[in-house]
Amino acid sequence: MADTVYLKRGVEQYVRGTLCEEYGVKFSSKILTLVTGGTHEFDAVSEDGTVVAAIKAAGGKTSGGRFPSGSVKSATAEVYYLSLVSAPLRLLVLTSPEFYGIMSRRLEGRLAPGISLKLIELPPDIQSEVDRIRSIASREVGG
Repeated sequence: MADTVYLKRGVEQYVRGTLCEEYGVKFSSKILTLVTGGTHEFDAVSEDGTVVAAIKAAGGKTSGGRFPSGSVKSATAEVYYLSLVSAPLRLLVLTSPEFYGIMSRRLEGRLAPGISLKLIELPPDIQSEVDRIRSIASREVGG
């Protein structure tokens, strides 16, 4: 079975570290109250609450060469949740240049003020492990 826990731990930890370097404040996963009264867990929230981010490690096309509609829907759902929190800067962080391109085109002119897409590429060792896990998961789903 694919170790998707690595995607949560390894990828998110790397991205939080990168955000920490860029913004000069510590980031952690945190459950926030939405303006609707419900809650949602965000992958990276700055210690001072000024930056809230969702992280997606989706790739470009599927292993079968198709448009990644499930990944697009999942990322779009995160944009929705980002629109329901109060923070000066809200980010959908993507780790794949291909997926970043897909989402940039998909969301052009459709992001609420204060929400941005951000590309943070993974180092080769982490990206290699992400690719390996995705390949296993794809075979499990397809098989």
